[in-house]
Amino acid sequence: MSTGTSPAGHPAGRPGPASSVDTPLGREDSAIALCERPALRPYQLASIAGVCARFESGDRSTLLVLPTGTGKTVVFAELARRTVEAGNRVLVLAHRTELLEQASRKLADVGIRASLDQGASRGSQRAPVVVGSVQTLRGARLERHAPDAFALVVVDEAHHAAAASYRAILDRFASAKVLGVTATPDRGDGRALGEVFSSVAYSYEMRAAIREKFLAPLRARRVTVASLDLRDVKSHHGDFDQASLAKVLSDEKALHGVVAPLVQLAGARRTLVFGVDVAHAHALAEVLNRHREASAIALDGSASPAQRAATIALFRAGNFQYLVNCALFTEGFDEPSIECIAMARPTQSRALYTQMLGRGTRLSPDTGKTDCLVLDFVGNSRHRLIGPADALAGVTLDDQARNELEAALDGKELLEDVLAAVEAEADNRTARIKLIAVAHYRQKEIDVFLGAHMPPIDPSSPKGRSPATEKQLAALELAGMGKPPAGFTLGEASAMLDAIAARQRAGLATVPQARLLEKLGIDTRVVTKARAGQLIAKAKLHGFKPWCFLHEPEYRRTRKAT
Repeated sequence: MSTGTSPAGHPAGRPGPASSVDTPLGREDSAIALCERPALRPYQLASIAGVCARFESGDRSTLLVLPTGTGKTVVFAELARRTVEAGNRVLVLAHRTELLEQASRKLADVGIRASLDQGASRGSQRAPVVVGSVQTLRGARLERHAPDAFALVVVDEAHHAAAASYRAILDRFASAKVLGVTATPDRGDGRALGEVFSSVAYSYEMRAAIREKFLAPLRARRVTVASLDLRDVKSHHGDFDQASLAKVLSDEKALHGVVAPLVQLAGARRTLVFGVDVAHAHALAEVLNRHREASAIALDGSASPAQRAATIALFRAGNFQYLVNCALFTEGFDEPSIECIAMARPTQSRALYTQMLGRGTRLSPDTGKTDCLVLDFVGNSRHRLIGPADALAGVTLDDQARNELEAALDGKELLEDVLAAVEAEADNRTARIKLIAVAHYRQKEIDVFLGAHMPPIDPSSPKGRSPATEKQLAALELAGMGKPPAGFTLGEASAMLDAIAARQRAGLATVPQARLLEKLGIDTRVVTKARAGQLIAKAKLHGFKPWCFLHEPEYRRTRKAT
């Protein structure tokens, strides 16, 4: 897709640049108002180009991964503008009021007044962009919109998109292109976003954003609370069971064990504190106020929007130092002046930790903020706890790397510098930290049918340390694997080429054939090249719709299960 074209080529809705459009504020004579649009950063332009390329290549759905604070909403607002400019309509989906409001503001910045579909506000069937609540768009409210009403559906905080409520909406608008945007593409329940999104159009790492000065640098302190014993706390869906974790953390000794070092280490920094549940959040605020009078307020979901806005305004103005919450501000909360994040809620979920950490990474030139301090409170545990280095690295670190990083975290050095030093030192050891780009490539780009047959590579071996040759990279591209990232090694390329050759000897489907069929729900592990040709011909005949394979033995019948 080139600049100014729609992500989808059909005229769904077609308000047109000069048509009259109903909006919550009345009627306007143009779908896009004249305005001075915000300048886009280099990575935002690159992400837009990546999304356009994926849609042009035939992907129905793709994922955009940008860290919190780098302007995901700005990017999809610009894509929405281009879609509307081409005469098509857009639906933006979100699950929180704050996200819906944020999307509406960014759309207004590019000249689009969106129509809200939430609760009593019914989205206009003629508006160029509808911003809709996932909870509202169900049943009759969903069916108000024709199946071909939208050319593009944007899913904000797309790590939720595997849920049944999202899938029902995406199925309703089956002809629309789907763009998911998220900072954390992994889910705590282990469900793969590959069930919804067929590719990753662009990924920008937190480390890169910090190095390029688009996010605030991080300092980190890991505080061991002697009275905090997590050994008997059970896990549920990839994280601690909330009730049992809250019981341990709400003990009076544990509360003071967190609050005393928090007050000392945070200094005068404006601090956002994350607790486990409502009771724990309020208990933390109460103990903080005992240590420093009128310094803390706890907010939870029971607060009205007006109460929440008033409290945040007081926090922003510096009327109190500690804003305590439990999962209320993990998404859709934008307060750049926050200089300290207190993780009074140990977690095993990298996604959750990264979401919490992201509340402190925004730049704040107006307040003189120079960095963000992360206070990580841990106790005696048999579980592997996620920490700030995992979030910054973009992957869950191995035990040796984690231990070295934790030993180095004293809040004096920037976390990026500590992580880079540990990586450099690890270059000569077998258990060194894997290059982040390569780790991501394995997780996101290598198909299961191929990656599962790749033998592990010893990173300390000559093949594990030498870069892949140009001949290897060319052979991988020719085989349909695409271009591997920087840092791809000779051993990894050899293993991948060996796996491709093994499939060829067995007469199995080629990489491009298997990739296409995997997107359509076919289990390609034992599909021959000839059989793949037959299935692709059938798919082409039926417009590449997965339902055409419902009666084929290779079809994964649980693929759509929710």
